[in-house]
Amino acid sequence: MKTIFKIALLSTALVAAVAQAGNPGPGTSSAKDVKLAGDIADKYVLVQGRNINPIQSTLGFDSAFVSASGTAAKSWSLAETVEFNDKTNSLTFIDKAANDGLTFSFTEAASHITGTWTVTNTSATKNTTLDLALSFHAGNNVGSFLFNDQTILAGQKLTGSWAINWLNNAANSNSIPGFSNIGFYTGQRSYFTSPVPEPETYGMMLAGLGLIGVIARRRRVK
Repeated sequence: MKTIFKIALLSTALVAAVAQAGNPGPGTSSAKDVKLAGDIADKYVLVQGRNINPIQSTLGFDSAFVSASGTAAKSWSLAETVEFNDKTNSLTFIDKAANDGLTFSFTEAASHITGTWTVTNTSATKNTTLDLALSFHAGNNVGSFLFNDQTILAGQKLTGSWAINWLNNAANSNSIPGFSNIGFYTGQRSYFTSPVPEPETYGMMLAGLGLIGVIARRRRVK
């Protein structure tokens, strides 16, 4: 009886292994899987079946994003990494560019296939526009998402969401791999300050406020 039970367990394990061992596929994955401030990514690329780690290499997206972003393939800078530690069931964050004026946050749901993220411009005076790439590692796959010419105002925090929808086995819709790690990369970047109103503009604003005050007083008298 024990032997039969062991054989049954082994058969179940083999079936599960075979289900996960098929050729990977894109599933329903698309640029819509990652959003920032309500907008979907401008471009998405998926590399499957290759041993690429996005927190160590840009090979998962660099050449694919050149024409869309204008950032040269080798001009991306790693800003932040996040890794899932399965032993502690927690996320490990490493800021790779402490002086870039950006901070990132990242969360994942219990399913390990969806979550949220934010990017904050920590400068109190400088607005910035940059190319931003998020490169996810899940299973033996790297899915990367581009936000081209993303503007973040001084002190502004933008909130987004993410989801993994590619498959370890194209024939098995339940083979979506769990999150492993992510690299946040920045490309071309510029800074600008908000225009200061001209003196005559201030005068017009004050005149307008004065007119509003007069109208309000007349209404109270009536």
